[in-house]
Amino acid sequence: MPSIKLIVLTILVVFNFCAVSEITILTPNPKFYGVVNEPLLITWTSSGNDDPQSITIKLISKTPTELFAGEYAVGQSIPTADGKYAWNITDNLVGENNWILKFYNAMSELNDKTAPVAQSKEFSIKPVGTEPPKNDSSTTETKKNNSNPVTSLSYPSLFIIFVSFISSVIMANSLDLVS
Repeated sequence: MPSIKLIVLTILVVFNFCAVSEITILTPNPKFYGVVNEPLLITWTSSGNDDPQSITIKLISKTPTELFAGEYAVGQSIPTADGKYAWNITDNLVGENNWILKFYNAMSELNDKTAPVAQSKEFSIKPVGTEPPKNDSSTTETKKNNSNPVTSLSYPSLFIIFVSFISSVIMANSLDLVS
C-alpha cells in the first residue's frame, strides 16, 4: 500500500504546480518611475483562478527617508481583474531606486507576517517638474517565461509524465511481488 500513498502524493504535487496563480507587476519598474504631484500608473497581469479578488497595494522604502519609514498603503480593495491603478504621489518621496510596491490579498488581515502575493522591482520617484515616463513597451516590464520547468509544461505533457510515472511504480511493485 505504500505505492498508493506515493501515487496520491504525486497527483497532489503535479496539480498544485499546475494551479499556481501569479500576479506580475509590470509598472512601476526601474525604467518606469513616478513623479511627485503626478499620477503613477501601477499595472499588473494576473493568471489563475486562485488570485485574490482584490488587493491592497503598499509602498515600501528600501532606505528610510525623513518623511517615510516602513510601509504605506497607496491603494486598498482594488479589484485584481482591473490590472491597473493610478496613485497620485502627493508627498515628497523622492528617491532613486528606493521604492518597492507589495500587493497583498485585501481580504487578509495585514500584519508583519502576512506574505505579499506580488512585489514590484525597485523603482524611482523623481522630483516635481520631471517629465513623466511614457508608458510604452520600452518602459513596461514584460512577463518572462516561468523558469520552473514543471509549470511551463502543457496538460498533455504532464499527463504523459504522470502515466509514465504510474507505469513505473506498477512495474516496480510487480517486480517486488515476483522476487
